Amino acid sequence: MEIFVLIIVLHGLIFGVACYFIGGQREIGALAGGFLGLVLGIIGLIIVLVSPRKESVPFQLQKYKVLFDNGMISETEYNHLKGKLIEQM
Repeated sequence: MEIFVLIIVLHGLIFGVACYFIGGQREIGALAGGFLGLVLGIIGLIIVLVSPRKESVPFQLQKYKVLFDNGMISETEYNHLKGKLIEQM
């Protein structure tokens, strides 16, 4: 019985740590990823892996610039979105 509990705990820790680091690179976040890995194991890992990746700040700025250049957003909206990105850094 003790070995069974030890296996369950190690399983949760291994998947929790793996999902923590993978989740940090994705929209789900490190803490949520770690929790899912700890509680759900392999299913949590799958959930974390299918979650969308975070877009880099330069890539997001480039997207906003294209929208501004094409007239889809105003200069005020562009500056607001750019300011929000810079605050998040």
